[in-house]
Amino acid sequence: MDPTTTRSAPPARRHLWWSLVFGVAGVALLPWIVILAVVQPPTAAVGNLPLAAGGALATITGGLLVSAVLTLTGSPFLTMTAGATAALAVCAGFFHVVTGTATYPRAAAVATVVVLGPVAVLCAIVARNEPARSRTSAVLFVLAAVATLLAWQRSAAAGFPAQEAHHLKLIWITLDVAEAVALITTALALRHRPTRVPVAASVAGALLCCDVWFNVVGAVGEARTEAIQMAFVSIPLGLAAFVIGALEIRSSD
Repeated sequence: MDPTTTRSAPPARRHLWWSLVFGVAGVALLPWIVILAVVQPPTAAVGNLPLAAGGALATITGGLLVSAVLTLTGSPFLTMTAGATAALAVCAGFFHVVTGTATYPRAAAVATVVVLGPVAVLCAIVARNEPARSRTSAVLFVLAAVATLLAWQRSAAAGFPAQEAHHLKLIWITLDVAEAVALITTALALRHRPTRVPVAASVAGALLCCDVWFNVVGAVGEARTEAIQMAFVSIPLGLAAFVIGALEIRSSD
């Protein structure tokens, strides 16, 4: 018997069970998306906008800097940090553009696309390729981190005077659809393409955590209580996705 085959048996069993967990979670989101389409108001009161935006951009900056370090070392975990950072950049940018909560919504939308768009593209390209030492990529990550910080400083200086967020139905439905796709993709990768698990799982984990962050921090009143309750499902599932992605990388070394 091939010793390689013998060593791969335990990961295969792990793949089977976690594929079921992520697949069921992804499918379970589908009826919830239908419910949102019916009951979610398009506009609602929001709070703590500077904290919500600042926390998201700080996390993106941290992800970029960590990715820069991992690029210099050629770490295989680069695919996960880059994938998660790309998902966060798209999610944060989508929220900022669509909700229209900035002082000058159109100018803020343009600035967000100009900064976070290239960040998402850079991270997505790196996540899809085999990790390799690259000073050029590391410099690009650092420059992207600096640009993200500068964008946040400018947005913070302009302020977030809005007390309401708009197009919430579009935002939450789109985010939940993305989460469902990421979870189902992770489930399929676990069964059929294990090499794709780290990227798919990191994207799923990042989207779930981003959902919780904006939902809990931005909500007010009873809506925040409901958001905290849902976080007890989303956070463990997101952390599990990150752990499974990391375990897949370790098992393939």
